[in-house]
Amino acid sequence: MTRIDLQSAAGASGEPVAAKVLLDEPNVRVRRIQLAGGGGIPPCRMQEDVVFVVLSGRVRFRSEGDECLVEAPGAVYVPGGATERSMDALAPSLVVAVQARRPEPDGGGGGSAA
Repeated sequence: MTRIDLQSAAGASGEPVAAKVLLDEPNVRVRRIQLAGGGGIPPCRMQEDVVFVVLSGRVRFRSEGDECLVEAPGAVYVPGGATERSMDALAPSLVVAVQARRPEPDGGGGGSAA
C-alpha cells in the first residue's frame, strides 16, 4: 500500500499549468495538475486509460471529438488506445490524473507520459 499526499504537492507556480508526478509504478501513474483559469494542456496522443478527478474548479476535457465539462467535485474517464485528448480550465482548477498503463503486446508494462 502506498499513501499519496496531495497536499505536499500543493503550491501555485505562477505558470498556466503546473504538474507533479505523485506516484509512478509499472502499471499506474498519479499526477497532480494545477491549472490557472484559461490554462490548459494541448492535444496529445496517449495509450493509457485515465481518470481525471477535478478537485476544484471547472475543466473542459476533449477526446476524439467528444467534449465534457467537469466541475468539482467530479471526474471523467478517458479510455486509452492512442486517443487524442486535451483539457482547458475555465477557472483556476486542481485535477488529479490516474493513468492505468496498458500492457505491451509482449506482456511488458510501459506507456507514454501524460
